Amino acid sequence: MGKKIKNRADELVFQALKRGIETEQIHLCLVESRINRPTSPIYNPWEVLLPILAPVVLGLILILAVGPIFGLVFMVAAIFVTSNLVKKKLDQRLLDRAKTFLLSSFENCNVLWDFGGLVLVNASNKKIGCIAPDADWKEFIIKNFAELVAAKEMPQPAPEPETVIQPEQPQEEPKDEAPKHRRRSRRG
Repeated sequence: MGKKIKNRADELVFQALKRGIETEQIHLCLVESRINRPTSPIYNPWEVLLPILAPVVLGLILILAVGPIFGLVFMVAAIFVTSNLVKKKLDQRLLDRAKTFLLSSFENCNVLWDFGGLVLVNASNKKIGCIAPDADWKEFIIKNFAELVAAKEMPQPAPEPETVIQPEQPQEEPKDEAPKHRRRSRRG
């Protein structure tokens, strides 16, 4: 992986990606088996180990303290709860961490994309997507969200100054200030 050169076009596409994810026009999905492993930049080992380690250790303590049946039942119940409830919260935390890392900078976006395990999906048409690292995320953004790329480039129209419209007042007819000449009758 060589260092990618960042130019103005890349910056515009990255800003479009950020706007698309923030406005939920683009959904970010994760392939957890690829992205949640030790070499990943967003990997947290405690989120992987604790949900398994805590029920097993507590179960072993209960086996020794109370009895094998109670300890095994506790272990099975705790693993069931962990796999159904705690896993959803941990998955959401992983997704939030991935979004934060991905949108923090162009370089981080490229690092995470090259690592793999990300999927960008068009929210309006779920059949259109882009899977890392094989597909090009910049091409996906340009093809499907050109209006987001162009929105940054096009200057915003300046707000027009407010004009105050005053109600029309009835206009008086101009007075003819010239003296009126009376016609004198001719007396003969």
